[in-house]
Amino acid sequence: MPWATLALVGACLVASFLGALDPGVVDEFAFRPDRPSLVTALASLFLHTNIAHLLGNLVFLAAVGPRVETVGGRGAFLTIYFVGGLAGVGAHALMAQVTGWSVPLIGASGAIAACAGYCAIRFMSRRVPLAPGVSVTVGTVTLIWAGLQALGAFVSLGGATVTAFWTHLAGFFVGLALSLAFRAPEQADLQFGREVLGQMSERSPAALLKAAERHLASHPTDPTALRERATALGQMGERGAEAEAWARYSEAVGTRLEPEAGARLAELGAFGLLPPYRRLRLAESWLAANPAEAQAFFESLVDDPGAESVRSEALLGLARLVEGADRERHLARLQADYGLSDAARQARAEGLLQ
Repeated sequence: MPWATLALVGACLVASFLGALDPGVVDEFAFRPDRPSLVTALASLFLHTNIAHLLGNLVFLAAVGPRVETVGGRGAFLTIYFVGGLAGVGAHALMAQVTGWSVPLIGASGAIAACAGYCAIRFMSRRVPLAPGVSVTVGTVTLIWAGLQALGAFVSLGGATVTAFWTHLAGFFVGLALSLAFRAPEQADLQFGREVLGQMSERSPAALLKAAERHLASHPTDPTALRERATALGQMGERGAEAEAWARYSEAVGTRLEPEAGARLAELGAFGLLPPYRRLRLAESWLAANPAEAQAFFESLVDDPGAESVRSEALLGLARLVEGADRERHLARLQADYGLSDAARQARAEGLLQ
């Protein structure tokens, strides 16, 4: 849920409602280039001239705001919105001095233009419908829009409306700059690569493997590509390479490794490719919901000569999972070999050991 976008929409509605009840609110909090202040610079971003102005801005905010908030994060979205909005206010003040027009400024256009600038980079290659049967890239649409704003700014030079165009352009270029600061091009490339992986997975394992390796060349820790590579190798019967691929995937996702991926590692006998401490933490995370996978990982630690540092905890984990003679066997070994360990003390606290 794009809470930040909804909050901004709500703030604009409330501010405009107050302005409709008392027009003096608009006069008091509109940004005036001849009397600039930070309070009016911020307040002006939520005020609007009339219902058409308000709805026009809110439609665009509802269109681009959730996209920026979803892919960039709430903090990045609010930064882009307010920095872009204030840049638009600054451009308005500057152009008012150049043209000699001291026109009050209200509206969120500069802030929304900044969000559009971010989207222009983040979704540059994404196609959108322009007319029935006709689609163009987001980059093309944005370029056309920016060109129209620039044309309006220069054609109207010397007129009262010039400042609005420069407000839009200032916000837009701030959005472009912040898209680089928030690594939007890298995110766009990552998303595009994942879309290619999805297409190649419908063709053949060899095509998927090639696409995954090409993607990993620029994004070596991308979990999606690592998982697809392991899956492709498994479909091609490359068990040794598949085991190494799943281990690399496990390293990338840490304790978020899915139980089914852990089960595949168990089938391949590839426990030794994972450090003992990671195996222990994975087994503990699966203890309640996926006991079979947890048991396999605990048992790999009990039998691994290199897992001495975590063996007592593995024995306790197994004792919690199994019943009867198996439980007694694991508890007896815990008591005999690791009686002074934290795991043994925990077993006594749980009543598993006397």
